[in-house]
Amino acid sequence: MVNKKHKGPLTSMKPLIASLITITLFGMFVSFADERTETGPPKVGDTAPDFLLQDVDEKEHSLKKLQGKVVFLIMGNRKIRKEDDKWAEAFQKDYQEITEVTAYIIADLRSVPGFIPKGFIRGQLKKNPPPVGFLLDWEGKVHERYQTEEKKPTLYLISQKGTIVFHRKANFKSEIYAELKKEIDKLLEMAGSKDERK
Repeated sequence: MVNKKHKGPLTSMKPLIASLITITLFGMFVSFADERTETGPPKVGDTAPDFLLQDVDEKEHSLKKLQGKVVFLIMGNRKIRKEDDKWAEAFQKDYQEITEVTAYIIADLRSVPGFIPKGFIRGQLKKNPPPVGFLLDWEGKVHERYQTEEKKPTLYLISQKGTIVFHRKANFKSEIYAELKKEIDKLLEMAGSKDERK
């Protein structure tokens, strides 16, 4: 008598299981690719990602609340503070008296050893205040979102509507500052002409 192998339910389900595994893996790959695309650095034309950070006096600042103003962001860390300050000093020289535009240095403080109290850091910054507002990114989340450069400042200029109009990763250079200034003046001029038409 010939013994025929009986195809049980598990044997017939093998192609189905293989298909499910393939679909799942493909789905994971697609979602991973989407995630990588979504977390790319913000670029000119994008809406600037919002943030909520404290200054040295523990006052909170958010990008959303600054809508209606031109905002210049200088992102750096303690190793490149001198370069951050150069950008801030040039900005202050030209725009200190103009309330429609503001600037902030956003400091990446992830490299500060955990045993140093935050109050001590704030105190040191008050003794040596930067030329513009100074926001403390203790966990580096804003720097991660904006994908900043470790060795030179990352610069963003944001319009009154919250759109990025200028972006560079650069140490201070007068020709790059001239480009930035041109964009700031253009935004201020456009806002001024709108006010005149009202």
